[in-house]
Amino acid sequence: MSANFDPVASEYDALFTDTFIGKAQRNLIWRHLKQNLQSAPIKILEINCGTGLDAELFNNMGHQVVATDISPEMIVVAKQKRSSEIHFQVVGFQDLKHTFEGQTFDLIFSNFAGLNCVSLSQLKKLQKDFSVLLKPNGRFIGVFLGEYCWQERLYFRLKNQSENVNRRLSVSEANLDGKSVQQTHCFAPSALKDVFKDFDFIQQKPIGLLVPPSYFEAQLKHWPWFVRLLQITELYFSPSSLANRADHFFMEFRKK
Repeated sequence: MSANFDPVASEYDALFTDTFIGKAQRNLIWRHLKQNLQSAPIKILEINCGTGLDAELFNNMGHQVVATDISPEMIVVAKQKRSSEIHFQVVGFQDLKHTFEGQTFDLIFSNFAGLNCVSLSQLKKLQKDFSVLLKPNGRFIGVFLGEYCWQERLYFRLKNQSENVNRRLSVSEANLDGKSVQQTHCFAPSALKDVFKDFDFIQQKPIGLLVPPSYFEAQLKHWPWFVRLLQITELYFSPSSLANRADHFFMEFRKK
């Protein structure tokens, strides 16, 4: 896996993090996180941390955070923007077990489809590494791409782009603002439950069932109140059974 996000690191927050849609989807994730994180300080390993906004949330909650990303440029931006209390480190998925050998964590967290950049076989190996790196009863929380995002499928049908309707059902390439491409793999929640066989499944939640994918930002940036309404409605009225119909979904597991 290469550092394909290096070319967009300096612009990533403007392109996604700070957009109305990016904020709305992240706020949904944060609500679920805050409901499930204990008040006592815990040790968290974040992978694919990007520019470190989630790491900053954990740090502000009083937790000890080690935040990693394979992109050196993302880590540079994160160190510039976030608290010096957060330990940022350039580490790829395949190097996690070796890099943190002898250390254990209460939580491993991966946001916004970072783990959709690996294949199913690679994810199975990572599951074993996570199990080694987590304390007894430690948790893994990941946010993955949904396979059947209904808004995306409708969007491409209306644009008469039938070749893209089912693009998430096979290996595809995500265009990173025209500067790089990243190969992506989508997994059903049921497949992830099979992959994480060393863990007990806790819960799943849709993220972006009503809040649309990020490429709708241009159409909705002048309607922030509407995005906020979608976010609130989704938070309280989105059944977990529809997780795979959303843009992303939140999965939580506990080590057996």
